[in-house]
Amino acid sequence: MEIINEKEERGLIRRSSIRYMIPLMLGMLFAQSAPMVDAICVSGKLGEDALSALITVMPLGYLISTVGTLGGLGAGVFIAKCSGSGEKAKAARVFSRTMLLMTVFTAFIALLVGIFHEPVLSAFCATEENRDFAREYMLITLIGSPVLVVAFAAEYFLLNDNNETLSMIGAIAGAAANILVDYIGIYALNGGIGAAALGTVMGSVVTCLVFLLHFRKKDRLCRFTSPRRREGDPSLLELIKPGAAEGVMYFLLGVQLLIQNFVLKDSAGTSGLGNSAVIENLQLFITIFMAGATDVIYPIASSYYGEQNRSGVLLAKRTLARISYMLLVPIVVLLCAFPEIMINLYAIDDQVMLDTLPWGIRIVSATALLDMIGALLMDFLSSAGKETKATITMVIQLSASCLLAILLEKPCGIDAPWYADLLAGIAALIYLIFFGENAFKGLLRFYPENLRMLTGGKLTGQNLEAWLEASADMLTEQERQLVSEQITGPLQAAIPEGKRPNSTWTILERDDGRKAVVLRYEDKTDYLDRTQPLEKKPDEEETIVFNECIRSEFIGTQRMMLVLDHRE
Repeated sequence: MEIINEKEERGLIRRSSIRYMIPLMLGMLFAQSAPMVDAICVSGKLGEDALSALITVMPLGYLISTVGTLGGLGAGVFIAKCSGSGEKAKAARVFSRTMLLMTVFTAFIALLVGIFHEPVLSAFCATEENRDFAREYMLITLIGSPVLVVAFAAEYFLLNDNNETLSMIGAIAGAAANILVDYIGIYALNGGIGAAALGTVMGSVVTCLVFLLHFRKKDRLCRFTSPRRREGDPSLLELIKPGAAEGVMYFLLGVQLLIQNFVLKDSAGTSGLGNSAVIENLQLFITIFMAGATDVIYPIASSYYGEQNRSGVLLAKRTLARISYMLLVPIVVLLCAFPEIMINLYAIDDQVMLDTLPWGIRIVSATALLDMIGALLMDFLSSAGKETKATITMVIQLSASCLLAILLEKPCGIDAPWYADLLAGIAALIYLIFFGENAFKGLLRFYPENLRMLTGGKLTGQNLEAWLEASADMLTEQERQLVSEQITGPLQAAIPEGKRPNSTWTILERDDGRKAVVLRYEDKTDYLDRTQPLEKKPDEEETIVFNECIRSEFIGTQRMMLVLDHRE
């Protein structure tokens, strides 16, 4: 008889998600605060022309984010799967190879753009008034672009390697360095817009130095080792595919920004570009917020996929949808009610901008409610190996936004890009409804899928015995003996006095025909490590051994999994 109660599992997912989400969100907001910090400092000291130069160069930032997402998010999915299967050496090789490829590719792009920077500036809609500002900012940013992309991608690696705290600390340290260099360079030394670009680069340097505290350790999944590819390692295409949808998103956001700048420049000249700068910083904030809220689906779903636990994947999606909207709705309500919050940051005195920005901020904020569910479902599709569907959805949304911005220019004027974004978000959801391969499944209710048993409670010897006894109808006597020898027995003897963490007990019918018993408990410490320490062999190959307990940690939750090789 099946025993299914997902309450405790949902609680573990929720708490793990928040532990992952909050540092990621804060880290990404601090790490990507550079454009907003630069805009505030530049606008306050140098005026609207310099502010418009920042939006002219911003597509370059999206290109850097594209590379960082393809590498960091794509490889992060494989590292999460390696965590689920216990393949630590493979994780280290994937990390090292990805870091090397990202650095080399970014340096090549920077060199190419630097050589042809004048035509690039023209393509980016630079005006006669802001071209000198834009050139200076772009060239300094290009020099530091390899560091920028590594800092961006490294946050994903840290979070997939259970060090969300250092990820947040590194991002905050980098943001503090950026603010310091900006303030001293622009206000104290009158260094101009170049000081703002230097502050962005130096902030990323500080972030990378902090992150090295983790990556230099030999017992980490993400550590520097030989990047040489071995049999069974993912190819370059396989490596970047999980991050393709979000990588395409950042790339097309850059394209969208170019078209947006073209429309606004045509409608209102420099004032239009100034509007674009303010709104784009808001959109960047919302995009990063949504990425922080939804990207947790990648490691959590990937970890469940590593177990072949389809129910866990769907439960993670449902839980994250609830958390995401609980966080987003208050922000949207606040910005719709008080759009001046964004406007006052930039000390704007241009009357055209003051008249038109409030409505634009309201439209963009409301559109985020549609975009949030779309972003979560696209991330879910990518984590489920359906990257093509996710990428098509993103292409539809951003292509529609670009086309509609041009078509709506005359009837809607300076607000055309914001209405275009709203309609494009609706188009993306329509595509997912009809072609998303059940992407919405699990959002409204729980599906047991391949579960035989799911329950939970406090981790006590009494509960462990009760769960094993309740498994009698699902496991053979020999299988229960294995579970007792490798999970319940050792754990009963190892639970520290006074500890009663939340835990869950799962029995799966895996897709390969085998059963798996999974015990999770909420603690940063592996209780068995004191009596049965894991043997550290970082440079040897790991393989899944059936009938042998696999122990791993994921975002503050310990997991013990026994894949049984006895089939009924």
